[in-house]
Amino acid sequence: MKRIGGAIAWGLNRAIKSLGNLLSLFARLGTKVTPGRVVCWAYNYKQYGCNPRYLTEYLLEHYPDMEIVWVFRRGVDTSAVDPRVKCVRFRTWEYLKMINSAEFLVTNSRTDPWHIYWHKRPEQKYLMLWHGGAALKRIERDVEEKLGFSYVQKAKRDSKVCNLMISGCRANTELIKRSFWYSGEILERGIPRNDIFFDTTRHNAIRQRINREYNIAQDSRIVLYAPTFRRSGTLEPYHIDWDKMRPALKRILQCDNLTVIVRMHPNLINKVDTSSLVNYEGVVDGTLYPDMQELLSASDLLITDYSSSMFDFSMQRRPCLLYATDIEQYDRGYYYDFTKLPYPLARNQEDLLRIISEFNSEEYGSRLADFLDDELGIVEKGDAAKALAEWMVNCRK
Repeated sequence: MKRIGGAIAWGLNRAIKSLGNLLSLFARLGTKVTPGRVVCWAYNYKQYGCNPRYLTEYLLEHYPDMEIVWVFRRGVDTSAVDPRVKCVRFRTWEYLKMINSAEFLVTNSRTDPWHIYWHKRPEQKYLMLWHGGAALKRIERDVEEKLGFSYVQKAKRDSKVCNLMISGCRANTELIKRSFWYSGEILERGIPRNDIFFDTTRHNAIRQRINREYNIAQDSRIVLYAPTFRRSGTLEPYHIDWDKMRPALKRILQCDNLTVIVRMHPNLINKVDTSSLVNYEGVVDGTLYPDMQELLSASDLLITDYSSSMFDFSMQRRPCLLYATDIEQYDRGYYYDFTKLPYPLARNQEDLLRIISEFNSEEYGSRLADFLDDELGIVEKGDAAKALAEWMVNCRK
């Protein structure tokens, strides 16, 4: 019965996508590509964020003649979207008209044209602004056997229609060339979402907004704990006794007042009860905060495990520690030997307390600088969105 039910669901899904593509062809007949129209979406139409958002903000400020459109699924809160942006809902007639008339289509993750009812026109440019930069976990072709046939085919179709990918470092450029089934142009000028770390004029306003959101005192330092997702469903790898860690963390940050923001992976939202992870004085749950980059920019110290946020955070040259209790069991494999990373590694809570207590800021800073320059080849300067916008403008000439 389960197999029959699965076959029926597959057939129904196939029929819906076929109908959507047919309707898209009708929409195409009545539309032309509109110069300067930019259609964006992020994380499968579920968020207003990541690289497409930061590109949007730059375009709105510097190229007001461009028309910016964002696509969201039904039910997604769009209150944070700039009022100058037009919002449309996925799988509506308006959506079909927008994707068929856009000069530029911009997203941050893999897109299968057939699944989104889009048939690329010669005048259109598709920018796939991947949601990560330098990677620790193996991805794409390097873990092809774990991704499944369906994803691999989607990735190949996505790369086939892509006009541009971006990179913030030499290592990421090499990774894209090797593992993304992509042979097109790569703009190695940085990642728009990381521009925020260089724009100090925004930092005070961001910090004040986060302080208000979580009732954080003005003189408090912030530690961000942002572990990545595990399929096991257990919370055991995430637990940290913050009462034990607090005195040592205060020493590193040279402060009397400290707040910990726990940011769990979005895949855990409404899946498990994470209240036990924040059941400490001075610890708040920041999982639902809409912009991870703002949390990173406002934090004085990051604790993570396998998340590439460690590399983003490093643009600020602030302390980052790794707490990973299941290195051997994690199923993706790694590009870097943990012992050669500049970030001190703890495999249990006793280790974590020790590396916090023994942390040497000068030694860490030297190792971090060498790693960013020699291993990653970082090119980030805070002008990634500007470079990307200029690339788009040059396409229009």
